[in-house]
Amino acid sequence: MNTSHEATMLGTLRIRDYRLLLTGQLLSSIGNWLLLVAAPFFVFRLTGSTMATGLSMAAETVPAVLLGPVAGVFVDRWDRRWTMIATDVLRAGAVLLLLLVHSRDQVWIVYAALALESAFGQYFGPAQGALIPNLVGRGPALSAANSLGQLVGGTIRLVGGPLGGVLFAVAGFRAVVAVDAASYVASACLIGLIRFRAVRDAVDVGRAPDATIGVVRLLAEDLRVGFGHLRHTPAVPTLFGVAVVFFTGNAVLTALLVPYLSTVLDSGAQSLGILFGALGIGFVLGAPASRLVAGRLSDRTTIAASLGLLAAVFAITFNTPHLAGDIALFTLIGPPAVCFLVTADTSITRRTPDRLQGRVSSVYLAAQGLATLVGMIAGSLLGQRLGVVATMDGAAVLIAVSAGGALLLPGS
Repeated sequence: MNTSHEATMLGTLRIRDYRLLLTGQLLSSIGNWLLLVAAPFFVFRLTGSTMATGLSMAAETVPAVLLGPVAGVFVDRWDRRWTMIATDVLRAGAVLLLLLVHSRDQVWIVYAALALESAFGQYFGPAQGALIPNLVGRGPALSAANSLGQLVGGTIRLVGGPLGGVLFAVAGFRAVVAVDAASYVASACLIGLIRFRAVRDAVDVGRAPDATIGVVRLLAEDLRVGFGHLRHTPAVPTLFGVAVVFFTGNAVLTALLVPYLSTVLDSGAQSLGILFGALGIGFVLGAPASRLVAGRLSDRTTIAASLGLLAAVFAITFNTPHLAGDIALFTLIGPPAVCFLVTADTSITRRTPDRLQGRVSSVYLAAQGLATLVGMIAGSLLGQRLGVVATMDGAAVLIAVSAGGALLLPGS
């Protein structure tokens, strides 16, 4: 664990292993964002169906619901570095399955490939989240590292969104798939260079399996310990609840972005890329803002204010059916979103011992996945029945409810 470096976003970059981890995240996430923009339009072009397009997004959330908590148990027992390397390689293979899709009746391959990619990712995310405190410590540098991660995420949106639209329009879907697969391989190579090696003992991993304890029983016991920590740790259940409501509303909006652009704004993939680029600018601006509020405002104030601002911006954005106006408003989404995500992630991490990091992180990701799945399906169904804009307005109200729920958090 390294805590000697200056607790700033740039200061954390002096930590070699964290720098490698962050660079791997940058490369693989850029590839993933290219696919995030291209895949829905590819499905929409094949099928012409709003429902099919929404399902292509929802396909990535199902594994999070089914595998998330169980994946965390294994992450707490396996070497986190090797877990990330293996899952990057497996995700590259899953993405390459998309090259087999040529017609409408093969769209199921898209769903299967995206689901496989997400299934492997359920092991990567918790392993990465659990490794970061080992590399930077749990003090101010942890908040700085999380803010820097969001800054990288904003940069990815800024570059990956527009690039995905342009690459899809100019070179086609197969080029996007090839770049995404290559980015996973590059990420695996960088993570392989990390020098940190965890020292684990029986206290860290729990009881080792033996002839008297079945694997299922062992998994159940590990899960019981993890869920017990979640239930009984102050503020954590409320944080989870607020996040679930927010991610549900956010997923409704995400599921309807392509139909909104296609039917309301009469725009295509390049416009979606531009919107994601504007969102990326907001995330880049939001990362320093999150560092300014860290330690100055309580978690309750930061989260409630951030979610309240997000609800207002979303409501205004999708009732302003002009691309230029939406681009400007998308920039305003980033700062409050980063403040919420960084504050929630850091708060949960600090309340969780290292031996439980994988389980807690995976349950948090599973909760996000379930909320996203419900939101994607609800958005697809309600968008066809109630209309795209009306459903988006309902999602903004749901996010406002999450802001109200954040007021139940402890004040300090």
